[in-house]
Amino acid sequence: STKYILADATYKCKFPQIAIYNSHWLQDFFKLHGYKFAHEFCFEPILNRKLKEHLDEVGDTLHKRKQILVYGRPSVDRNAFELIVETLRQWVEMQEDAEEWTLLSAGESHQDVYIGKGKLLESVGKMTLDEYAGILETSYAGISLMVSPHPSYPPLEMAAFGVKVITNGYDNKNLNVFSSNMTSIDTPSASDIANRLHEICSGYQPKVPNDFDNEQYENGTDAFAFMKDVVECL
Repeated sequence: STKYILADATYKCKFPQIAIYNSHWLQDFFKLHGYKFAHEFCFEPILNRKLKEHLDEVGDTLHKRKQILVYGRPSVDRNAFELIVETLRQWVEMQEDAEEWTLLSAGESHQDVYIGKGKLLESVGKMTLDEYAGILETSYAGISLMVSPHPSYPPLEMAAFGVKVITNGYDNKNLNVFSSNMTSIDTPSASDIANRLHEICSGYQPKVPNDFDNEQYENGTDAFAFMKDVVECL
C-alpha cells in the first residue's frame, strides 16, 4: 500500500539514523532484510512491574479455570481477529466439554461473538492492570496473534502467568524459545490453531505450578542501559 511504501522509506532516510529495536527478533528481521543505520540499540521486553507484583503474590500454585483468553482487536488487522474467531468456531465443534469453557477477548471492546454450540466470545475490552492480572492468573489457555516481526506483549504476559498460549511465527520470529508455555505456529491456519487449542484444553489441570521459565523476562530490571550511549550519539 501507499502507507507501507512511505513507512518503509522512513527507514531509508539519507540522514544518519539511530535505530532502537524492541526485541532481538525485530533487530534480526531488519538485518535480514538489509536495513542499515548509523547506530543501533536493542532492548528485550520485560514483564510489567505491576504484573510482576501480582505474580509474586500468587505463591507456588496458579489456580486455573476452564477459561480461554484471546487478544482480540477487530480494528487492528495485524492481530488477525477474524482468524481467531474462525479458530474458535472450529475448536468448539471438536472440544467435547466446550460448554464448560469461558471464552474472553481482551484488548479492545467489541460486540460479543457467537461461535457455536451456545458459546460466546465475550469482550472484556481494555482493563486495569489489576483486572488483567486476575484474568491472566485464572486463564488456562490463550491465543494471541501478531502478523509482524514484533513479538507482541500479550503472549509473553500470558506465558508468564502459566497460560498455555498459542501465537504465530513471522519471517525469522519464533517464540517457541521464549517459554515452554508458548506454542508458535509457523504457518497459522484456523484448523492448525484449533487442533493445538484442542490438545491444550483436553489436558486441562485446575492447578499449575507458578514456575515460569524465562528469568530475563520475569526479573529483568534495566532494559535501557544503553540510553547514555544514545544521548552521546545525539
